[in-house]
Amino acid sequence: MKKFKSIFYGIYIFYFVFSAFIAFYYEKIVLHWDWDWINTWTGLIRFVLQMGAIGSILFITEIIVENIHLAAKRRKIKTLENEITDLKAKLYDKANSKETSLQAETQIEKPTDTPQQPKEE
Repeated sequence: MKKFKSIFYGIYIFYFVFSAFIAFYYEKIVLHWDWDWINTWTGLIRFVLQMGAIGSILFITEIIVENIHLAAKRRKIKTLENEITDLKAKLYDKANSKETSLQAETQIEKPTDTPQQPKEE
């Protein structure tokens, strides 16, 4: 997933750098290089709309990929939290069993029958 996201972000950044380059230097490209594949205003508007559509598709794809990644991370966090809760419960049970065994040992060690004094009547 990380590799895919890295490649996708590279494509995403390249797209926006290319779009910014065309937006800022369109006039220089057309006049200096005589490279006008868009020969009318209608062609320019169509090109801008196509670039916007490509950008929208890339943005929607990014949102979908991020949500998939977040859902996977949330699932992993939830399983780890459940594991932590189980380990805490086991630790608590173990501490209680030691405590009860210590109490039982102290009761066994203490003599319950104390020599009684003869009763005076």
